[in-house]
Amino acid sequence: MLEAFADHVWYFEHDMFLPGRVHFRGRSTVVRLEDGDLWVHSPNPIGDEIARELAELGPVRHLVAPNALHHLHLSAAAARYPDAEVWGAPGVAAKVPALSLTSELGPDAPEPWAGQIDQVFVAGAPWMSEVVFFHRASRTLVVTDLVFNVHGARGLSPLVFRMVGAWKRLAQSRLLRTQVKDRAAFAEGARQILAWDFEAVLMAHGEPVVGVDAEGRDAKERLRGALEWMLAG
Repeated sequence: MLEAFADHVWYFEHDMFLPGRVHFRGRSTVVRLEDGDLWVHSPNPIGDEIARELAELGPVRHLVAPNALHHLHLSAAAARYPDAEVWGAPGVAAKVPALSLTSELGPDAPEPWAGQIDQVFVAGAPWMSEVVFFHRASRTLVVTDLVFNVHGARGLSPLVFRMVGAWKRLAQSRLLRTQVKDRAAFAEGARQILAWDFEAVLMAHGEPVVGVDAEGRDAKERLRGALEWMLAG
């Protein structure tokens, strides 16, 4: 089911099962643009019920694969919405060669959402090649695998997330850090993200970060702490 998050922002989730009894949730974020079109970030499987709810919000016109790891359900989403434009982060086109992308995502927002959703390409980690987005109207930061905030999972997932340092806290995976090839470029991506005036973080895996926590830290301060290693360059 679609969940309302902020004005013109919704999300829906699905269960992810990986080898080795690893299970956690994946999230797709939906933004309704000013022209009424829907922008779908990291498409999950879209069944008939979700499709009906999306249709009530507006036409799905933009399918976004935000990094080189989140493309598994992109072809199915494109088949369900053949009139939608399909956008992919660097590396996505090579992983879904049968799918013709509208364009590769870069550092600047393309015309359909320019001025509404800003974006930053986080260079320096080609294994992930993530593009991070900022929805201006709701002041929501939309990320994929740059950070996690997983507080509930089954099977061996708690152990796996503890091993990578991202269990029950907003954090960056140690696995990602091992894949960084250019730390200066990686740090510059973090600085650009933190320059945005966001007040909420909506990630693909984990609890959204909204408001102030028990220690009095807002979303930006908490994210800055999670990106401390990245900022060090």
